[in-house]
Amino acid sequence: MPEDGKVAKFGGACVSNPEMYDRMAAILKSDPGRKSVVVSAVAGVTDSLVQTIARPREEKEIDQYIADLRKRHVALLPASPEDRGRATEALDALLTKLERLLYGIAYTEEITARIRDFVLSFGERLSAQVVVANLRSRGIEAEAFEADQIGLMTDENYGNATALLEDTRDHMAPILRRQAAAGHVAVVTGFFGLSPEGKTATFGRGGSDYSAAVVAHALGLRTVEIWKDVGGFMSADPKIVPEAFPLSVLSYDEAAELSYFGAKVLHPRAVQPARACGASLYLKNVYRPGDAGTRIGPDTVDKSGDVKSVSYVRDLATLKVYATGLGSDEVLLSRSSTALADAAVNIYSAATSQTCVAFLIESDAVNRAKKALSRADHLALEKVEATPHASLVCFVGEGIGHAHGIAARVFRAVADRGIGVQFITAGASMVACQFTVDTKDLEDALRAVHREFFGDGGKRHGSASAAVPSASAPLP
Repeated sequence: MPEDGKVAKFGGACVSNPEMYDRMAAILKSDPGRKSVVVSAVAGVTDSLVQTIARPREEKEIDQYIADLRKRHVALLPASPEDRGRATEALDALLTKLERLLYGIAYTEEITARIRDFVLSFGERLSAQVVVANLRSRGIEAEAFEADQIGLMTDENYGNATALLEDTRDHMAPILRRQAAAGHVAVVTGFFGLSPEGKTATFGRGGSDYSAAVVAHALGLRTVEIWKDVGGFMSADPKIVPEAFPLSVLSYDEAAELSYFGAKVLHPRAVQPARACGASLYLKNVYRPGDAGTRIGPDTVDKSGDVKSVSYVRDLATLKVYATGLGSDEVLLSRSSTALADAAVNIYSAATSQTCVAFLIESDAVNRAKKALSRADHLALEKVEATPHASLVCFVGEGIGHAHGIAARVFRAVADRGIGVQFITAGASMVACQFTVDTKDLEDALRAVHREFFGDGGKRHGSASAAVPSASAPLP
């Protein structure tokens, strides 16, 4: 059984300006059970690291980048000389290591998946030092820990690693428990861990949510709080559907499907460690800490067949692969999927016929996908066609795969708006169905589906503004 206690994860927006540290400290002081904190990189830093290693750089460019990165993080440090001096020393040591890495990449003009992950991990390493300095200056005894140094163990799938839960429990839990027993808050870097080769491996973008759930699993805790500058899940994107309303509860599967198909408030794999230990995930708004947010847990399954939310993914393309002489659509699907996976092409959906397989992929991966397929010597390709400007609509709810009439209502609502449906996927999950439309029709399709199931639901269930931060909101 899970133990009492909480892991609190703070996203990039929560660690990116000094005012946010007042809020973070108030949240931690309000509940002594929050002894383990997982942090993301300062907003925009990981993106800047990705751009920096995207092409070879001159030494002067690297020098300027490191100087700018230092300035950005030092500006977030507290004013007290003691806290500031200790943190500056730690930041400088990390930045020196990063600088040497970037020089090495510039000289060799080569970068492996392992080195890329190591470089990208520096956003969280720097952020943890800034967070600790600010918590100490606000009266909280905090210590920074780098996840790969304290035993958050992963597999060797660099760039999209999976945590080894039992190994992590054995290595990391004793360290964090000692900190908690001493009354300290352990600030742990999110986003990465340590592979069996002894190298840093990242969990993919947004992976700090996943890290927090892994920490909770290791410690056997009941609660994971995901603190961001917005609230939890909503019935739709309120920027597109004004009457969208907040969702108070979701099942593990509902949250995972919504996250995978466009709802960016939670990493889609964060539910896996939480489910494994029976913990609940709470998505909370740092501006409104008293709000309930969205709870995702073991006792939230409602198999009534009701649609809970509608999400979307823009800028996709349909890739049709034609081949002859392979014998069956299963062989074509298997071999094509393998070729695309080897090229790191994410497949959102697939459909087959006797001589053709259609894949739904991201638009910017089309050229890479075509090259991968053309180079696959086990595929007797006839042709490959790509249809751009597709966007995916996903509607989610426990039991909709068994409910009668749900799909008919969706497609009737869309057809009534004169919108054509291109690509339908149902049955892969009992909690989610997807279809694609031309991107120009996406927003109309989302509004049509939402109004079919909820009508003026925003007025009945709560305003969409509950997920919008306010700079003047009171501290907890």
